[in-house]
Formats: sequence, structure tokens, C-alpha cells
Amino acid sequence: MPVANAAPGRILLLCFSGLIALWLLGFFQANIMDSIPSTFTIDIGGKPVANVEKDAEDGSQAKLGAVPAIFSLKNSRLQSGDWIMGRNQVENRSYLPKRVSWYKANAENEKLVQLVTAKKEGESYQLIFKNAKLMVDDEGMVLADLLGESQAEVKVILQDG
Repeated sequence: MPVANAAPGRILLLCFSGLIALWLLGFFQANIMDSIPSTFTIDIGGKPVANVEKDAEDGSQAKLGAVPAIFSLKNSRLQSGDWIMGRNQVENRSYLPKRVSWYKANAENEKLVQLVTAKKEGESYQLIFKNAKLMVDDEGMVLADLLGESQAEVKVILQDG
């Protein structure tokens, strides 16, 4: 039915429904943050995301390891030392898990890496990689789980100070 022939009550109902939808979206996004006030490590399944290797190149996939990376999240950039970690802006369009990689922190690479946000849940935080949570594969490589099927426990462990 064309809008010109719609009853005024229907138009009002549609407008009201749209306003409620926008309010709900804002309500549920209220605790999404682009920064965390202290440094932290990330554990997935009880093991830490490792510090970037000394000989790493841009695009090296993040992995679990013995020496944890110490992260900060500021302005939606997940940084450890001179490196940022995140998903590449250009990815295949499948719903398979996506690589989470390291990139040297510079203006050019910041354009290549998708933003990371945090959601505060009580006293803890959950990192969000463009609507995906972290997971690892059988080799300990870090991925972003687009479908939310991973049962991996991901912890953001705040550092003192």
C-alpha cells in the first residue's frame, strides 16, 4: 500500500515503533566503550595472548603463548607496545572465524585495522572485534568468532596501577 493512502494512525504507529527501536539500540549500546582505563592482558581458555614476536611483520596472526602481551585500549585501538592488534578492514565475506593480527602502530596501519570496543559487564570487560568475540583454533591462533559459536572463556585481566 502506498504511503499516500496509509491511514494517519498507521504512519504514527510506524514512527513510534522507529523511535522505540532507536531508544532500545541506544539503551543496549550504552555500556560499549572505546577505551579501558588501565592496562590489561587477555586470556582465552586460561592461556594469555602472547606478546608479538620480535621478527614479526605487519599482518602476523596473534597467538597464545607463555609471555602475555600487555594491552591498552584507547580510542578503539588495541595496542601493545609499538603494535596494534585487530582484524583487517579487508576480509573474505564468509562467516568463518576471521584472523586477528598484529600491525605496527602507525597512521597508515590504523586505516587498515578495524576498531575494537569493550563492553563493561559488572567489574569485568568483554572485548568486541566488530561484533565478534575472540576464540582460538587448535594451534592456538587467535580468531574473531563472527557467529558466536565458540565456548572459549575470554578474560580481560586488568593490571594494577
